[in-house]
Amino acid sequence: MAYPGQSEGSDLILADLSLDIRDGEFFVLVGPSGSGKSTLLKIVAGTETQTEGQVSTHGAPVKGPSRQRGMVFQSIDEPLFEWLTVAQNVGFGPSVAGKTRAQCREIAAQYIALVGLKGHETKFPHELSGGMKQRVQIARTLAAEPDLVLFDEPFAALDALTRRVLQKELIAIWQATGRTMVYVTHDIREAVILGQRVAVMSRGPRANITRSYDIDLPYPRDDLDGRFADAVRAIEADIERESSSQWD
Repeated sequence: MAYPGQSEGSDLILADLSLDIRDGEFFVLVGPSGSGKSTLLKIVAGTETQTEGQVSTHGAPVKGPSRQRGMVFQSIDEPLFEWLTVAQNVGFGPSVAGKTRAQCREIAAQYIALVGLKGHETKFPHELSGGMKQRVQIARTLAAEPDLVLFDEPFAALDALTRRVLQKELIAIWQATGRTMVYVTHDIREAVILGQRVAVMSRGPRANITRSYDIDLPYPRDDLDGRFADAVRAIEADIERESSSQWD
């Protein structure tokens, strides 16, 4: 697939890219800033359109946004409705889908509990910490019951301790729901903590996937495990080689 730059005739952001994600998989895209990771995620979500090639889910071409694909954003504040409570934010998707009020309350309660926010249902976003806001965003996305959940560096703005906690919680949520998850990051350690499979993207323009790694380590993963360190070093070396080749 290819995606155009801003001006006519400019370099392609993505080119000659092929990707297959399995049902129920936790798939991570990692690469340097400017490699087109977020652009690729938006194309999969259907919010942007490629100029060539095809994107499909379960055999059906992606032609625009759909409730079958949910997105969790990097921004902590913008995705949430400040005038709605936690429960109302999480229940928003089901209400738009035509669920009754009772059904919305039930679904919201289920996902609020899943992300560890039981007891905070009546709070408004301005009363929450950054980590809690991201939990609400994840719960709201899951409550819409998408088949595919896309994450655009959702923990990048959080402090290291909160990020580590949420990484572990996200794995537990994935295991509990069985949803297909695609996660974008430039943090190699985070990629290895989360992903069953990690794909390395080259630096743009004309970015593509240079290599894919199967991370055959049990969850939760221990970053002091030698196998964990080996995986991180291998991916780092790939990215460094790719970055060096840009200057040759």
